[in-house]
Amino acid sequence: PAGRFAEELRGSAAEEEVLIQGIIDSAFEEGGQLVLLDYKTDRVRDEEDLRSRYREQLDLYRIALEETLGLPVKEVCLYSFHLGRTVSL
Repeated sequence: PAGRFAEELRGSAAEEEVLIQGIIDSAFEEGGQLVLLDYKTDRVRDEEDLRSRYREQLDLYRIALEETLGLPVKEVCLYSFHLGRTVSL
């Protein structure tokens, strides 16, 4: 529902269905739970910059995986090629 993405919407506008399109780079199952991993190539100052840029995107991916596959996401990570490391959200 649109209200999930725009809190200021009320009534029927908040219930309107919206479609968001994206591609999850990698997701895999560990012990009945999912791990979501997305790769990023942009230059960032630090881990917090990366988290703030992509938190909303990865949250949407998490919701989509849980609703589609019916399994909980236990971990969400970004791999930054610029920083050379994995960053947990």
